[in-house]
Amino acid sequence: MALSLIFVLSPILPALLWAGVLAIALWPSYSKVYRWQNSRAWQSVIAPLTFTILVGLVIAAPVALAAVEIGHEARAVMAWINSARQGGMPLPAGLSTLPWIGTRIASWWKTNLVDPRDATSLFRQVGPSQLLGLTRSVGTEIFHRVLLFVVTIMTLFFLFRDGQTLARRLLGIGKAVFGEKSALISQHVVEAIHGTVDGLVLVGLAEGAVIGVGYFIAGLPHAAVFTIATGVLAIIPFGAPLTFCLAGVILLSTGKVVSAAALVAFGFFVVFVADHFIRPFLIGGASQIPFLLVLLGLLGGVASLGIVGLFVGPALMAVLMAVWRDLGEHEVA
Repeated sequence: MALSLIFVLSPILPALLWAGVLAIALWPSYSKVYRWQNSRAWQSVIAPLTFTILVGLVIAAPVALAAVEIGHEARAVMAWINSARQGGMPLPAGLSTLPWIGTRIASWWKTNLVDPRDATSLFRQVGPSQLLGLTRSVGTEIFHRVLLFVVTIMTLFFLFRDGQTLARRLLGIGKAVFGEKSALISQHVVEAIHGTVDGLVLVGLAEGAVIGVGYFIAGLPHAAVFTIATGVLAIIPFGAPLTFCLAGVILLSTGKVVSAAALVAFGFFVVFVADHFIRPFLIGGASQIPFLLVLLGLLGGVASLGIVGLFVGPALMAVLMAVWRDLGEHEVA
C-alpha cells in the first residue's frame, strides 16, 4: 500500500517533501504566531494562512527578482558576444602574469576571442534559433516548477493547520513500529532538519553576504545580483564557487587581473572555513551524527531527490543512527 501511494505521488513527491521540511523548520516560529490569539478562526484558518502566505512571499520574491535580473543580463551577454564576433576581444592586460593558470587562460583567450573569426566559431551555437529553442524548454521547466511550488504552499498550509494532530498520529505509528524509542527517533529527525537548515541555508546566506562584500570592493558590475546568486548557490555544498569564479572571469575581461585573483582567492577561503568548520559543527552537532554520515546524506539526497534531498538525507541518517544506537544498547545489555 505504501509503495503504491509513493508511486502515485511520485510526480509531486519533491513538493510534499519540501512542505514537510519547511513545516518542521518553521514550526517554532509558527507556534508563536499560533498562540497570539485563542479564537478558533485564528488558529484554524487565519494563522496558518497568514504564515503560509508570508513563507510563499519570502521564497518567491528573491526568485522573481533573480528572474528579472537574469532577463536583463541576458541582453548584456548577447551584446558582449556580438561585440566579440564583430571585433574580437583584446587580451586583458596582466592576464598572463597570473600564477599557475595565467598562461593557459591567456593562450585560450588568444585562440578563441582575440580574432573575430575565432570568436564567431566559438559562439556559433549561440543564435536566435538556439535561444528560441532554449526559451521553450526553459518555459516548460518554469511551468513545472511553479506547479510544484503551488503544491508545496498548499500542503504547507494544511501541515500548519493540522500539524499537531498529524504529529500525534505519526508518533502513534512510530511507537507501533519502533517501540518506545520512536519519540527519541522523531526528536533526532527534527534536530537533523533544524541543524541542516541552519548549516545549509543560514551559513549559505552568510557566505553570500561575506563574499558579496568582496564583489563591491572589487568593483564587480551588478555586485548585488551576484551577491544574491552566491547566497542561493552557497546553500548547496560547493555551489558558491560557480558564482565567484564567474565574477572573476568578468573582472578579467575588464582588465582587473589583480582584483579577479584576489576575489577568487577570498571566495575559496570563505567556502573552506564554512564547509570545513562551521557547517559540520551546526549539522552534525545538532543531530549528533558524524559528519561523514551527514556528508553522505547530503550527497546521496541531492543525487536521488534534488535540492530537497539536502534536508531529507541528513534526516534519514538521523533515523539510521538512532536505530543503530538502539541496537547497540540492546547488544551490550
